[in-house]
Amino acid sequence: MGLLRYVPAAAGAVSLAFTAKAARTVRERRYYEKQGVTFSRTYPIIGSETDISGLIGRNKTRDYLYLDHPATDFVGSIRGFDIQLYAVNRQATETLTSPAVTGKYIDRDTPALYSFGQLSPSAMTFQKITTENFGDRKRNLGKGFDQERIDEVSARRAAGMCAAFDPRAPLDMKTIAGDYTREVMGEFVWGQDAMRLTVSYKDGRGDVSQVPFMLALNETFTGLRFYSNRFWNRVHFPAATWPVTREARRLQYNIRALQEHLAGLLKDVPGAGTVWEQVATGNGKLGVPLEITRDDLLTASIAGLDTVQNTVLATLWYVLQPENAKWREAIAGGTGDRKDELVEACVSESLRLSPPGSVINNKIVEDFDVDVEGRRYLLRKGTRVMPNIHALHARYGDAFLPERFLPEAKGSEPYVLPFGKGRRSCPGRNLGMVMAKNFVSRFVTEHPEARITNLADKDIHFNNLSHSQLLIAIGPAAAQGGDGVASCPVLPTRP
Repeated sequence: MGLLRYVPAAAGAVSLAFTAKAARTVRERRYYEKQGVTFSRTYPIIGSETDISGLIGRNKTRDYLYLDHPATDFVGSIRGFDIQLYAVNRQATETLTSPAVTGKYIDRDTPALYSFGQLSPSAMTFQKITTENFGDRKRNLGKGFDQERIDEVSARRAAGMCAAFDPRAPLDMKTIAGDYTREVMGEFVWGQDAMRLTVSYKDGRGDVSQVPFMLALNETFTGLRFYSNRFWNRVHFPAATWPVTREARRLQYNIRALQEHLAGLLKDVPGAGTVWEQVATGNGKLGVPLEITRDDLLTASIAGLDTVQNTVLATLWYVLQPENAKWREAIAGGTGDRKDELVEACVSESLRLSPPGSVINNKIVEDFDVDVEGRRYLLRKGTRVMPNIHALHARYGDAFLPERFLPEAKGSEPYVLPFGKGRRSCPGRNLGMVMAKNFVSRFVTEHPEARITNLADKDIHFNNLSHSQLLIAIGPAAAQGGDGVASCPVLPTRP
């Protein structure tokens, strides 16, 4: 009974804090509106998440909510109790991504820490640039990202997969592209032997079994992404880490299993030429703790999985549209450097039309002024800011025109940043491009008559939150409705 008398006081304190936070959010919104910032429709506490959830249900991303504001520099929204500003044109974007423009640094503060960040919370993705050894750790990772090696690994695996397809049934390209990216990144980061080691994994039914390490990592990473985008987890980010649902507990079981597996693996000798070898050697010389090296390598392993998968899917979706036959034919009949240029142009245009995901959020760490074409804004400490890559890309229209990115068009190339820009841009962007180009090039060359069999499906968009499928026929039997859906038979089956 004694404790009960404190309940009203505790409830009152919580209500007071809640009210104070809500009042601060209202004041901050009015502060930015007075400066000319246009705000999207928002609701008390939940911000704009109702509208965003509807977009995600149609396989779009949140950024689509902020496309229709061409006369503004920033569009405002509310995430939880935080004000979030989206830069929707080139000039505003440069103020957020180029410290030289303002002389001020904008630091990382991202909700992704509560989604896939649970796997590797100490990784550079979630740390301030001022973190000890940050620059050296990034350089060690960059040294491990050997372009020639990723080209060899991805080209070999693309060739093997594309030669093994069954022409009698439609190909489930989402599964195939996922298998491809997982196998390439596993070999590239860890080496063939280490990536095939098994780890304890709990599936959606709650059954525990031993599965290959990269499969468990891929499935857990994707599961964390989708779980964190449930409605209330988006309203209050930390809720995604609370073990209050069966799915949250399952994901946390798999996180622990993966981290424990790596704690033992990292005591072994790294595979020669792997990213693991370069990062472990470099970080070891710096005295970086093993768990931080683990997190850097985990991030390197998962960074390209969903992103490259969806880049491959989007590129094939556009290239195999009937009206884009000239690009398919040009790739299939191309050779040498020109073939590479054509494929890269198609991948780049697909990334413009269907960027895989939002650029990770940043947060203002000290008040500062920015000037956008003579319009001045004072950005306050604590405000979340990010470029809206969908708005930037959408300004060039929705037609598939890869010629924008061919060498002869240099000088008029669109302003696009699917991998971000500046010091916090994706360090693996070149690896991702190589992987996507090698698969698309090999697939179109091997199967120039391939046809999409689910063109009539609704809401086809390829991004890191999309459930869209891509079914492709490569033989007459498949075109007439073969027996089921084929994927590459030589790769492990998903649990």
